[in-house]
Amino acid sequence: METLENNHESMKTVVETFLIEENIELLYDNDKLQKWNERVVELGLSGQTQIVKPTKSPVPFMHMKTSLREVFNTLCPAHVGIKDFNITPIPLEILDLVALSEKEQYFSNIEVWYDDKNPDPVCIGIIENWILHDKGTYNITKGTPHFTSKKDAENYVLINTLTAEPYHYSWGGDEKYYLIGRWADVKRPIMELKQMAIDRFVEEQGELLRKTLKDTQRKLDDIESEAKAKFN
Repeated sequence: METLENNHESMKTVVETFLIEENIELLYDNDKLQKWNERVVELGLSGQTQIVKPTKSPVPFMHMKTSLREVFNTLCPAHVGIKDFNITPIPLEILDLVALSEKEQYFSNIEVWYDDKNPDPVCIGIIENWILHDKGTYNITKGTPHFTSKKDAENYVLINTLTAEPYHYSWGGDEKYYLIGRWADVKRPIMELKQMAIDRFVEEQGELLRKTLKDTQRKLDDIESEAKAKFN
């Protein structure tokens, strides 16, 4: 069967990855990684130990601040686990980084965010936040840590013979999001994406508010006749 190809520059998929150079060094240099882990323990950096497992390298991808997450959430409202994404082919560069992430167990979940109208997808790594509740209640089990996966929480319960139940706690900003990469026919800079998100938000929310205003005005116009009907 003949294979059709289109190698025109305007048709090529552009891929952008978001690797942090300093963390990449720890990924491939075992001596530096060991020294990094030792220093974390020495300094008692409990926050670091919550996001990096011993002997594992730190997440080498760009952490997404709330504002950046809102940009991509607005432009790419459809979210799906990477194993179920079937809209466009995922570039090899992205697949290599996903394979690395799974090998190093960086994330609880990896998703692809996209837009059906204009599918310029982004690949997002998520570190979830799991806590333990006393069984049958909403009380947090005293003295227990937070976990990055349900499996880790269940193992902790099993090892410590607790009656607690794992609970996925996604409020309060405790979950962490990382930008692994994005791909599209035309790559736009982040600032342009931010403006696109602002424009879309204003358009969509404005339409909702106008509809609400119109419905409210209609009710105001009908309130007198409604009152007469109610009390007749």
